[in-house]
Amino acid sequence: MPENIQENIIEVAEFEDDFSPDDFAFTIGPDGELKSIIIPQHLMKDPPEEVLSILRIYGIETLEEITDRTLH
Repeated sequence: MPENIQENIIEVAEFEDDFSPDDFAFTIGPDGELKSIIIPQHLMKDPPEEVLSILRIYGIETLEEITDRTLH
């Protein structure tokens, strides 16, 4: 995870045509850096293991770890 992490950018997904109510979205920059995450409000406390596996690639073990940080 980059050292310049200062505050969290987590967006709560609102239902739109492109997303189902259970979808997560990750914004990854051209250099592979995780820039933001969109998380369904009802899954904030209990995200799927597959989502946690993606976060672990970036050194994040739980959603609580990114509460007060900027990802990019």
